[in-house]
Amino acid sequence: MINRYQKYGPDLIEKGYELTPVHGKRPILEGWSKRPKKALKFDQFPDANIGILTGGVHNLIGIDVDVVNPKAANELLHLIENELGFAPRRIGQEPKFLMVFRCTEKIQKHKTGVYEIDGKDCQVEILAEGQQFVASGKHPDTRRNYKWPDDKINDIAVDQLTEVTPGDITRILSMATTIMAEYGQLKGRVSTRKTVKAGGLNLNTLDGEMAEIQTAIGYIPNDDEHYDDWINTLHAIKGALGGDGYELAHRWSRKSTKYDAEETDRAWHSIKQVNHIGAGSIHHWAAEHGFDLKKTRQAAIDKLKPKTELPPSPLLKASEITGPIPDREWCLDQWFPARAVSVLFGQGGVGKTLLIHQLANCVASGRDFMGIETRKMPVLAIHCEDDTDEIKRRQLSINDWLGLNEITQTGPANLYIWPRVGQDNILVTFPNQGEDKPSEFYPELCNTISDIKTREQADEILIILDTAADMFGGNENIRREVNTFCKSYLGSFCTNYNATVILLAHPSLTGLNTGSGLSGSTAWENSVRARAYFSRTDADNDEIRTLTRKKANYASVGRSSDITLMWDAGVYQLPTRPDQIDRLEQKALKNKILDAVDAAFQADTPFRAKSGRPIKTALPAEIGEPPQATFKAFQQLQNEGFIGEQNRSGYQVFRRPNP
Repeated sequence: MINRYQKYGPDLIEKGYELTPVHGKRPILEGWSKRPKKALKFDQFPDANIGILTGGVHNLIGIDVDVVNPKAANELLHLIENELGFAPRRIGQEPKFLMVFRCTEKIQKHKTGVYEIDGKDCQVEILAEGQQFVASGKHPDTRRNYKWPDDKINDIAVDQLTEVTPGDITRILSMATTIMAEYGQLKGRVSTRKTVKAGGLNLNTLDGEMAEIQTAIGYIPNDDEHYDDWINTLHAIKGALGGDGYELAHRWSRKSTKYDAEETDRAWHSIKQVNHIGAGSIHHWAAEHGFDLKKTRQAAIDKLKPKTELPPSPLLKASEITGPIPDREWCLDQWFPARAVSVLFGQGGVGKTLLIHQLANCVASGRDFMGIETRKMPVLAIHCEDDTDEIKRRQLSINDWLGLNEITQTGPANLYIWPRVGQDNILVTFPNQGEDKPSEFYPELCNTISDIKTREQADEILIILDTAADMFGGNENIRREVNTFCKSYLGSFCTNYNATVILLAHPSLTGLNTGSGLSGSTAWENSVRARAYFSRTDADNDEIRTLTRKKANYASVGRSSDITLMWDAGVYQLPTRPDQIDRLEQKALKNKILDAVDAAFQADTPFRAKSGRPIKTALPAEIGEPPQATFKAFQQLQNEGFIGEQNRSGYQVFRRPNP
């Protein structure tokens, strides 16, 4: 007699599911989550239920609703169907159920807190990587077969299941906790969180003004909050402040050791319209930890009262402003202003550290940098990603570029390089909402800047910080933290030490794809006075770079903002020598040939040796280049295996030069 596992297993495998034999709900095989081949020996498990593994290549997930109250379970069913769409549903012990989806990416197990509903423990759990659910067989408690009341799982291939995102999952769990809280009490570490209802002081109608809410949130602990309490707090912040509460939600969440920026983002964006919770709940929760709303409001009012003695006014009167005003000064003319904070973005591996090292040498020695005038001053360059030997190698290559005799001349004596790879280089952290805390390295850096200025008897100094990722101890998606880092901390170097600051940073994927060069938050753009972007000019050419001026508040309008550089002899150079220019032109010509040949082949109008579109005449005409030079470059590409012809179908591009 054919057993259940043997009867249905092969069909489920063919539809893309991964199986394991189970006894009741417990897998039979050791190491079952590693998907052993023995699980495919269907005839060896005559009494087994069929288990389907979650996770895997298809990121299969099961939303397991373990709720015994029929009304609550029905609400959760409608919630899932309305929010996520159709999915096959399995029932083992009604009204509990499980629904099967695919996720856009691999996730781990998620679940709500446990709620006591009708005297039973209830929760919603997301079965994901490393788990399984019973798809067919007898339920160990009811001794009845599991059933699929709508479409059966073996009627739907795995790649036809409805696809959801991790953000969808976060949103469903958040909304599920709200439903279960209406039917029962959260168990475990007892939650004291309750939405405050009107009565006495009508807290639900209180003003959710930003400063007031920030003060109240500061009283609410978040050292070991339950997931549901965390979600409720985010709901309350959004209910009080709307989208403006985003930064505050992150600040409060960061107080927990469980803080995850991506998870917080998903939870925040999953919260739609909030009606039942807001400023009143925040004030009530905070009051349980010492917050006094009346005193807070009175203190705010007192601050607005005029003082009897006013300090000297910092206001300027236009009638008192007279000339002459000194000309604006630049560290690098029209690119990086003196005594201001600027940022240089560049993808990892593009060579921005080498480029800034070359600029540091030029500023320290008062030389032009790539034909642009610099302002001579001492330089302190802090490199957090390169060790001493790498810096020494780079400096020797720069010495050659500067034309220094390796026996009788050295690099500039007023250029100080501080290798700090492997050390704690954070300048500021943000441990609590609205609070910034300088690190131990910040005063150490201040003392070093002061010592160098005294030693060099200099009025100003250039400070290079490589990179932001090593020195910024906040969340770049929180504008206030980026602003505080750039203006209060880096800006303090400008104010206190007459320093020019250039910060190196990596762009985000969006910044790379759009060509803007920006990091994950536009707060970087708004917090500095100038921004430049260093990038590869051509993905197929690893020698050529472009330095682009993306922002320079004080620069002259109409000045060129792009500089093409070539890597040669260990440094970046302006391509001025005939051999460099020829290499550039040759690479550009070959790229035009590759593009034209590929486009012609894809359009089914390929170039050919003689007939049809002859390569010697049609290709030069197509790209607008001299025939002799074009055919010579074409032959080189052909000899190197980048272009060829198969089955007399015309020339095609087989591959492109490695970047």
